[in-house]
Amino acid sequence: MDTKSQNKAVSLLLLISIVILSAASIITSFEKKLDFNEDNISYFKHSSEINKDVIRYAKNLQRYYIYYNNFDINKATLKLSEIDNYIATGEITPKPRNFYANIKPFLEDEDSSGNSSSENTENYTLPNPESLYNFSIESSTIDTLITRQAELSDAINNYNSIENYLLTNDDFHYSLYSNILCRVVATNTNDFYKEGSYETINIEDPIFSINFNSELLNDSFTNNGLTCDISIPVTTSASTRRQMLLLQDEIKYNNILSSPVLPLCLLGIAALLASYLYLYHKEITKEILSHLNQIYAKIPAIFTLPLAIILITFMFKYNNVSSNILTMGLVSGAYFGTFTVLIITCFIVVFFSLFISQGIILFKNPRLIFKSPTTQIIIEAILDIKLALKSKRYVLTCLLIFQAITIIWTIGAMYISLLGANLLLRTFLIYIGLTVATLVSAVIFKAIVAEIKLRYYLQELADGKMDTIPEQTGPFTTSINNINKINTGLQNNMNEILKSERLKTELITNVSHDLKTPLTSIISYVSLLKELNIDNSKANEYISVIDNKSRRLKVLIDDLFEASKLSSGQMKLDKMYSDIVALLDQTLGELSYKIEESDIEFIVSTSSDSILVNIDGQKMWRVFDNLINNILKYSAKSTRAYVDIKEDEKAVVITFKNVANYNMNFDANELFERFKRGDASRTTEGSGLGLSIAKSIVELHGGIMNIVTDGDLFKITIILSK
Repeated sequence: MDTKSQNKAVSLLLLISIVILSAASIITSFEKKLDFNEDNISYFKHSSEINKDVIRYAKNLQRYYIYYNNFDINKATLKLSEIDNYIATGEITPKPRNFYANIKPFLEDEDSSGNSSSENTENYTLPNPESLYNFSIESSTIDTLITRQAELSDAINNYNSIENYLLTNDDFHYSLYSNILCRVVATNTNDFYKEGSYETINIEDPIFSINFNSELLNDSFTNNGLTCDISIPVTTSASTRRQMLLLQDEIKYNNILSSPVLPLCLLGIAALLASYLYLYHKEITKEILSHLNQIYAKIPAIFTLPLAIILITFMFKYNNVSSNILTMGLVSGAYFGTFTVLIITCFIVVFFSLFISQGIILFKNPRLIFKSPTTQIIIEAILDIKLALKSKRYVLTCLLIFQAITIIWTIGAMYISLLGANLLLRTFLIYIGLTVATLVSAVIFKAIVAEIKLRYYLQELADGKMDTIPEQTGPFTTSINNINKINTGLQNNMNEILKSERLKTELITNVSHDLKTPLTSIISYVSLLKELNIDNSKANEYISVIDNKSRRLKVLIDDLFEASKLSSGQMKLDKMYSDIVALLDQTLGELSYKIEESDIEFIVSTSSDSILVNIDGQKMWRVFDNLINNILKYSAKSTRAYVDIKEDEKAVVITFKNVANYNMNFDANELFERFKRGDASRTTEGSGLGLSIAKSIVELHGGIMNIVTDGDLFKITIILSK
């Protein structure tokens, strides 16, 4: 790894450390100081587990020594045996019946000793348990005996369970002092007041001011002339001792975490790290922070602003809120929860740092607002809707507009919900929900836009508009960009083809132009030689051959030059209304000597003696000249050629028909290609450009030229608009 990469890693690590230290200082500044310490600690009051256990213990003391005070277990057991014998002797089958069916058991929750203790039987009314066995069996009905049997059985079981719980419980010791007898009447230790204990509490303490058995628990003993003390002995159980140690650890941790010096120290360390970065890694740090700002700037302000308002409202409204979240997290081992709080606070620190930084940037340069993601999103959405309307995809356009309205509604609801900032949790949840709804609607919006664009640009390509697909970004644009790649490839191929055609045209034009000058000289000198009347038959023969070949070469060069002009679009028309019938007669007249030599009979028929068409007479004469010369070169001997001219309200149709003197075993439309000749052996005169030139001239007039073959019948049709 090079030095620059190492410095960048160090800078990034230090920035993360600064954020964590800042977040930790914020959390510790809210840590609440406990209202107790090593000097005034009360395990009964300040440990939730011990508090819960001692209240359970006091309830069972109340049940055993007050509710069951006059309950004689021996009498109850004897009476139950008598009832069982009486029912068995009378051959009566007892029906199971539980008087306590609607009441939860006395001892419900399992404790560490394997016994259970009720937490939910705080308000119940039962008959005096001694009355369950103080009755006469002989004077009771069978139904009454069955009921008594079930009630007495439950009372005996409950009494034994409570007694076993008190005997086996090692967490606490108790002492019951009779105010009437002035002595201790019950205890579970040898000498309650002399043994070592961690803490002792009287049952009249406010922590026992709870409703139990239709009266306050701490009054139930006083009302019966008893004073009850409960202690945590030095021989208490391991579970209770562990709770005491946790409470002591809570005090130790809280002394550090709630100290006002701790957040200042953390901020001081963060400031030192920031100073180090500024002095030794300034440029790299600026680069990292600039990159973070660029990432944050891509988030639309419509989402970040409500979150900032919620967080700022929370800070102002609950600036005096404090808790023991760090203390309890470390003591109970809930490190994940503490870590989660730290991560959330780090996010808040980073968020506000970037929020304030972006606000300063916009304040210095307000024009950046118009380049912000929010503005760009709005502009892009408007352009997308315009394109949707232009595409005439009405169903998709309606769906798109509906989605746009949904997005506007969710964003508006997001900001309206800020009015209920007094309920921050609800507001934050609404913000999260509406943000998710907005993002989902935006995704659906972009999907519909992508579908509309895909169909629109495909139609544009089908219409031959090759340059209409801009580069697409965002989701659902892969298909459009792939079409754009195809379009780009086609354009490149077309450009290559056009370039090749242009080069060929330029070559033909340049060669034709360069050949004209020497050829003109050759023709001129041949004419001079012919005027000398040389008395040499061989020389005259050679001169005649040179004359014929040079004139043929001139025709070829003229055709090449004209074809290149037509291909390059340089040929201009000088159009005027001309008589097409007269133009055809003129062409036939000029070629009459060739017609007579060819033994081809031309038959011309017209629908009118004069037909006016808006044409360039010179160029159209060239079309007729080329077509008639082709007929003369490629028609069978002693055959007829037909030329028909017909007109209607909109067009003039000119047809040339003849019988070919060769087998046309090819596509007739190939004759329109340059240098293509019907005579494959190329023994006839001609350049192979005649039909190509004729077709180009007709199309330049906005007309149509077609070739049709039927066996050896060859027909050319020209259609010109009037």
